[in-house]
Amino acid sequence: MAKPFLKKKAQNERRVASVNSGKENITEILKVTDRKAINRAVEILAADGLIIYPTETLYGIGADATSDAAVKKVIRVKKRLPSKHIIIAMSDIRMAKRYAVMTKRAEVLTKQFMPGPLSLVVNAKSDGRKIRYRIPDNRFVRSVVRRLGKPITTTSANISGGENLYKIKDIVRVFDGKVDLIIDAGNIPKRKPSTVFSTIDMEVVRKGAISEKQILSALAAAKA
Repeated sequence: MAKPFLKKKAQNERRVASVNSGKENITEILKVTDRKAINRAVEILAADGLIIYPTETLYGIGADATSDAAVKKVIRVKKRLPSKHIIIAMSDIRMAKRYAVMTKRAEVLTKQFMPGPLSLVVNAKSDGRKIRYRIPDNRFVRSVVRRLGKPITTTSANISGGENLYKIKDIVRVFDGKVDLIIDAGNIPKRKPSTVFSTIDMEVVRKGAISEKQILSALAAAKA
């Protein structure tokens, strides 16, 4: 379980009964403009806690992507099958190169479309398994990842198989008491999710904001 990060009487905290344990958990809610928000998010992530944060496409659920315990919490909160891949957020291409095998294709597409709504399927440097990464076009989350010093999960903040949530009131309704921190950036305009493209199989895995034509054109232009 995550450590008890929160003070009992802070005004920006909420108390709710945890559906899973029957015990009282506290979710802290901070505005994205709050000066404490980045440091607080990093503190929670470093202790295997969960945060919800804004991106350019949706709200995401964040956890330390290098921690099995933290990732399992994400899967449990989303009611997601463990076999489904979770996209991870990098702060920049330098971080991506630390964790991913950066082929010429991957490097071309990262430089062309990131930060932005493109996720790439590549091989992990550590064990060669397939991973999915992107660099979100959102300064807040990139700052959090950079300060943490390692990637975080960036799966959509909803229950697996359910509708995407764009309104902050819906985010709070569904996840209050189930995560440690919600970063409130207000309502997010409805947009397409990130396109997921496999640089290994050269195919679109999930359609999204960037078309297959744009991706293939960029690769052709770079002769990658």
